[in-house]
Amino acid sequence: MSRIFRNFTLVATIACTFFLLARSSQAQTADSVLQKTRDLYGSLKSYSDTAVILNEYGTATTDRHTFTTNFNRVPRHFILDFRKDGGGRYVIWGDPDAYHTWTGGTGQQYDYPNPNNVTALTMSAVQTYGAAMDIPTLLYAKAKLGGLLNNIQDAVMDGTEEINGRRCYRIWGRMSDTYAATGREVNVRKATIWIETDSSLVRQIREEWKPLPGQRSRLTATFQPQANPTIDDSKFKFVAPEQ
Repeated sequence: MSRIFRNFTLVATIACTFFLLARSSQAQTADSVLQKTRDLYGSLKSYSDTAVILNEYGTATTDRHTFTTNFNRVPRHFILDFRKDGGGRYVIWGDPDAYHTWTGGTGQQYDYPNPNNVTALTMSAVQTYGAAMDIPTLLYAKAKLGGLLNNIQDAVMDGTEEINGRRCYRIWGRMSDTYAATGREVNVRKATIWIETDSSLVRQIREEWKPLPGQRSRLTATFQPQANPTIDDSKFKFVAPEQ
């Protein structure tokens, strides 16, 4: 019996070791894919996308928001034009001197002159359902703005999947917010990222919160990105409509 027990223990130890090695290999692969994507976006001279955000909540409600992003590194120009389901609009735009935000409906405009301009993005997460902190934080890598792709934890490779006909790595992990004063972790959610295998561009991002029984709580952003496109200057011009 002692010999059988020793053999069983040896087999269990070997199996456990292989399992841990496999997990480590998966995590390393996920981290390397994420880092390659971060490096790519941080090096882009220009970028543009059209995107859709599906906000699924309650028992069966889905809101569909849309936005476009245009970015040029030199000279610096940026605009994210967010159109909310139901007609609301929120715009973030930047030029070499400052960043600005404008809220449709109220007509309020805020200006963020250099060098204190990062809050134009960090304070716009709620109004854009997270869009301001997804791709823009990758484009402005040196500013270390945070965002989902920079802060995802325990990332694991979960195979591949096609998104709009593009083969993508599917990576999932967890996200949370932490109170600086107490270190308390809040707003914990599952995050899944789809990154195109050929281009390393982000094709889809999903955040899922633990809902009440019988309900849903999920945000899914799907992108049609372009790396280093030629963007006409007119794309960056924004004049607030008269209220």
